[in-house]
Amino acid sequence: MNALLLYMFKSTLCVSMLYAIYWFFLRRETFFQWNRCYLLSMVLFAGFFPLLPLRLTFSYPMAPVAVMLEPVMITPEKVAQTLLTKLQWIEVVAVVYMTGVLLLFLRLCLQLIQLQLIIRRYGVMDRQGHRVVFLDRGYAPFSFFNLIFINESVVSTNSFPTILEHEQIHIRQYHTLDMILIELATIFQWFNPVIWMAGMEMKSIHEYLADEGVLQNGTSRSTYQQMILEEAMGIRVNSLTNNFNVSLLKKRITMMTKSKSKTWAKSKVFIALPVLMVLLFILTARSYSNSKAMNDTGARVQAPVQLLSDPDPVVQNKQKQQTQIKYTPVDTSQLIYKNVEKMPSYPGGDEARLKFLIENIKYPEAAIKNNVQGKVFMSFIVRADGSVTDVKVMRGIGGGCDEEALRVVKLMPKWTPGMNKGKPVDVAFVLPIKFAFDGHKKEEPKK
Repeated sequence: MNALLLYMFKSTLCVSMLYAIYWFFLRRETFFQWNRCYLLSMVLFAGFFPLLPLRLTFSYPMAPVAVMLEPVMITPEKVAQTLLTKLQWIEVVAVVYMTGVLLLFLRLCLQLIQLQLIIRRYGVMDRQGHRVVFLDRGYAPFSFFNLIFINESVVSTNSFPTILEHEQIHIRQYHTLDMILIELATIFQWFNPVIWMAGMEMKSIHEYLADEGVLQNGTSRSTYQQMILEEAMGIRVNSLTNNFNVSLLKKRITMMTKSKSKTWAKSKVFIALPVLMVLLFILTARSYSNSKAMNDTGARVQAPVQLLSDPDPVVQNKQKQQTQIKYTPVDTSQLIYKNVEKMPSYPGGDEARLKFLIENIKYPEAAIKNNVQGKVFMSFIVRADGSVTDVKVMRGIGGGCDEEALRVVKLMPKWTPGMNKGKPVDVAFVLPIKFAFDGHKKEEPKK
């Protein structure tokens, strides 16, 4: 789930930044094919680039530290607040997102079924070298792949050849493929208003291209404008079709009368290059320490971990005496990896790790009796074979909590090891385990 959320974030960022370039610099230009290619490239880039295993590295000095894992909350009642909170928001997001995806996918299926039913009902005829479906309802003329759908009442009018020509341009330029691509992108990014705007803009560009083609073939501009006004009341079938009228009359007429953009205006598309460089940096950049301890075998460094005073409340027993805090320094002679291309992962993910610890760590009776609570900091290393070794209590709180945390952490199953330069490596972790009475200090009984 975390990987999906990261992908959606990256993809949404790509679409939003690249569409901003189009909106401010390209949409008013009359280079319609360029704009069409730009929008298609934008959608494809946003869909596939976040999936590429690219890594742009840069170095700077950094003190070596181990990886700090998310804290685990342990209570006598096993109220796993950390786990529950994390699971709840992830589950809610997942359910809402997948519901939107499912609904829009069903809409796509229904649109395809609708077109299939129309074709079955009216049949396909060959007219002037075109495959035409003649309708008896007030649909506006439209095309879908190599089929032209048109009301049979238009056949006897003078506008019939022009309408056929208009729709044939949609067919020759494969505009239906554009709309299906945009529709698929909308399904997976339904929450992003930018992708909806891109879809509407693509429909406009298709109509501009068809209008441009008709006028270039010799049709009078005034006659053609009158014709599209007459067709303005037609019913639109669905969002997949290239309709003769898509409620763009004012914009289409404006584009017909607008002076052609200067050739140099095409260079505006290169404004996207610095944006692409920024996206490349954001989506692929990672850092590594250039410590002197690094060598050709990888970023192997000595990684001592130092813990300062605990910000949590002071842990006390019934006699109001401070519980002794045990401190075990990490073995600084242990060579571990600080940064790796792929971090180790617990089988089933972080949720499974938290669940395992919460279900197996028991709040010691002695700690409950003596009102002992606080954080136990554990350190361990996930080896290249996935095994968990060198489990130590870095700082404890006593009352049996340290021993219990040590016992359960040692029971963790093998992880999927970290990878660096294509080889499994050792990675060190620090794990805070918080023992608490419902998340706050238990009240002392009054004597």
